[in-house]
Order: sequence, then structure tokens, then C-alpha cells
Amino acid sequence: MKKIIAAVLTVVVLTVFASCGELYDSSSNPEEEIKNSLISALTSKVDRGNLNSYDFSAAAFQYLTYIGENFKDRNMGKEDHDKTADWIVTELKKGGYNEEQIVLQKFTYSDYDDKEQSGANIVLTVEGEDDSHRIIAGAHYDGDGIGDNGSGIALLLANAVGLAKIKPHFTITYIFFDAEECGCKGSNYYAENMSEEEVKSTIYMINIDSLAFGDYCNIYGGDLNNLIDEYTKPSKTDGYKFAAKTAESIGFNVMRTADLDGYYEKHKKGPEIKIKTLYTNPWTFENQSPVNYSVPSPATLAASDHTGFMDRCIEYIYFEATNWFAEGENDDVTATSYTGYVETIDYSIGAHGMFMNTEYDTWELLNKYFPGRAEEHYKIYSPLLSSLIMVS
Repeated sequence: MKKIIAAVLTVVVLTVFASCGELYDSSSNPEEEIKNSLISALTSKVDRGNLNSYDFSAAAFQYLTYIGENFKDRNMGKEDHDKTADWIVTELKKGGYNEEQIVLQKFTYSDYDDKEQSGANIVLTVEGEDDSHRIIAGAHYDGDGIGDNGSGIALLLANAVGLAKIKPHFTITYIFFDAEECGCKGSNYYAENMSEEEVKSTIYMINIDSLAFGDYCNIYGGDLNNLIDEYTKPSKTDGYKFAAKTAESIGFNVMRTADLDGYYEKHKKGPEIKIKTLYTNPWTFENQSPVNYSVPSPATLAASDHTGFMDRCIEYIYFEATNWFAEGENDDVTATSYTGYVETIDYSIGAHGMFMNTEYDTWELLNKYFPGRAEEHYKIYSPLLSSLIMVS
């Protein structure tokens, strides 16, 4: 996940940005029925009867193990960075995809020191029966953390390979983004260079980032560009609602915004962490976090690869495991308290419970402190990802 500073975490979201359509009606029920015509008409091919055929969690963990043992530092300019890119392409080809389906989208950007750097997104296109619409699924492959984002690489790759012999109804674009840790450069480049036709044809974008360490398995969604006052809720949450509804249809429990709104105020802690359960950002304008309030549920911070697509008015569904109820360290440098940047309520480990973007985000510590956690998370996220891709 992109490194951010306190100023970003505490950003005031009450400014009018470029509009992506009509404002969300603040008087409406946040759990209202899905209204987006494209999304509301979707039906997943995955159900409880065939779920095992679309669950690639075991393969995802095998990939995660390989990444943890072989590609420890995937930061830009490091040897493991290029090795990871080559490995992803090799695995896609081994899985049955051909060179024409895999494109390296090269780009240049200025890093934090204003030096020009080069990057490359790995783009896999799987043509569907109906190529007039498509779904984008992405995860960044740069970085030096096994959670952030070795876990996302592994899940996306397992899904692409697992579905290689199944023709989807809609075209699927898998993207392994580069340079996310440098400011989401790869995903922004891709989104900015989409044609208007490509934007209109995209049903939603699924972003996968940091799944391994967090106490809670979360899903997010919601455009922040139309927030104008303290009563405005995120717009474009239909993708999120569809993901929550789909998760329930295949046997998972979901705690939505309405379930979590005010929970902390009443109990002074987060809900019990349960298996086979999805959560989300718990904070709303009516029930804000104790400190560092930044964005209303079910949206999340504009700090990962969904951001560029949100700015093009494309709905996103975001997978992330973390703990929004963790106090973390609240100082002028990190300001991580209650922001979803602290993964665990156990403050005795990591950087007071935080692993991403720290020296503690390693394969060894994942297995030491959270044995079995990544596997359990994949058992939720893997079938859900398939369910959101195999739709008609």
C-alpha cells in the first residue's frame, strides 16, 4: 500500500472535486438496493453448489510462499522487482495464456526525489463472450512486504491461472500494477490513458492490497469526489453492495456500514473477529473515529490503486485485511490511529500493531505471529474474487 503521511490521513474530504455524476442522496438508506443498471443486472455463476471449483485459495498460498521465499524486496530498481515481473509473466504463460494476451504497459514517472524512473504494468486480457463490457482486477507487484503486497500478487495470479480454461461472460482485464509504492504511478497511468469508451464499458475495478496480516477481512467501495458537507455519504457504492450481497450468497457473513456504525461508541472496541466474515470501514460522519477521521464508510482512503479509477468515475471494490479499531501510534509523524493502517489490535508486535510499510512486513513474522491467517483470508477472498469476475 502506498506510503502516506499524516497530512494525507487527516485530509479534509469536504471539498468539491470534479463530479462523477449526481450527488448521493444523504436522506437515503445506506443499505438501499443496488441502483446502477449494469451492476444491478449482474448474476454470479458461482454459488454454494460449485464454490469449490472457483476457490483457488490453496494455489494463492503456494504463490505467497514462493514470493516470501524468493522475492523479498520488490521495490523499484531492486533485482527482485524485475524477477517478480518475469515470474508473473512466466506463470501466466504456464497457466495457458499466450503472448498476445499479455502486454507490458511501460511508463515513466518522477519519483519522490524528482528523478525520472521507468515502470511497467503487466496487463492480461481475457476476452469474454460479451466484449462490450469488462471487469478490471488489479494488484501491485512492487514493494518489500509479504503482506503489502505479496498477498495481493498471489491471489490475483492464482485467480487468473485458475480461471484460464473458463471463458468469462464479460472480458476480464487482470493488471499487476507497478510503482504503487511511489504514488500509485502505474495504476494512475493506466486509468488516465483509458479511452472514454473503455471507461464506460468497465463495470467495476477490483483492487487487491494487503490481505495477510490484518485482524479483519474488509471490503470497501465508494467515490469520495462528491463529498460536500458533513451529511454527504460516498456515491457509487453499488459495486460494494453487490460484493457484500454476493459474499452472503456464497456462504459468508458480512458486517456492513449499518452493522458497524456506532459499534465502537457503544462497546469501546471492535466486534469479535470471526472466520468466514467480511467487515468494512466502521466510521461515518455521525459516528466518527476517536481521532484521525478521514473518510466515511464504506469507502476507504485514497491510498492504493483504486484511486485512479475512482477519479475516472469507475466503481471500485477493494479487498484489504486490517483493523480500523486499532489505536496504533498517534503522533505527528505517523498518525495511524483508527485509519485502517494498523493491522492488529495486538500492540506488542510489529510497530505497535502496524506491519505494512515497516520492517516487520516479512514472511518470517507472518508465520511467527499469524500462522494460518493468510490461508483463512484466502478462503474468503479467493471465492469472492471468482464470484465477482464470473458474472453475467
